[in-house]
Amino acid sequence: MARGSQPANTAATSAQNFSNQLQNNQSQLFNTLAPELESAAAHPSGYSPTDIAGMTTAAEQSAGGSTAGATGQGALLASRTKNAGTADAAIGQSARSAGQALSKASTGIAQANANQKAQNQRAGLSGLEGLTGLETGGANTALGIVPQAVNANTQAENDSWDWANSVFKPIMEAAGNSKFI
Repeated sequence: MARGSQPANTAATSAQNFSNQLQNNQSQLFNTLAPELESAAAHPSGYSPTDIAGMTTAAEQSAGGSTAGATGQGALLASRTKNAGTADAAIGQSARSAGQALSKASTGIAQANANQKAQNQRAGLSGLEGLTGLETGGANTALGIVPQAVNANTQAENDSWDWANSVFKPIMEAAGNSKFI
């Protein structure tokens, strides 16, 4: 853009510099975030082993407490009624119910952990998809200004020759219409 519009030259230079800056930012972000997001997508984390152990312990203690309570109540009933077999069915049912509750709790913990891993994996993949979108999009938008600036410069160059058209066009037309051949 040797001759023409200085604002067009300035706009094109600024757009190129801005695009370069955004591409540099994108590269730095990519180098920092991509490994973490790739790890989250490939090996998603769930609950920590400490959290799983805590949840499992709570479920086991709840089931154990329920069974112990039923056993204690059964022993008290047997003592009051002087019939040792009175509470056997109730204690057995309580133990079965506690076992079922523990099984559901354990399954629920495993399910929640799997759901957490799946959510973290989706977040990693989504992050990878959007990682370069903003900076790359901005850089491309900035570069889109360059053709506009080139067109403005070309128009300015063309306009700079308008004086010649104004002077020589009538002369050329007159020469073309002359009968001096």
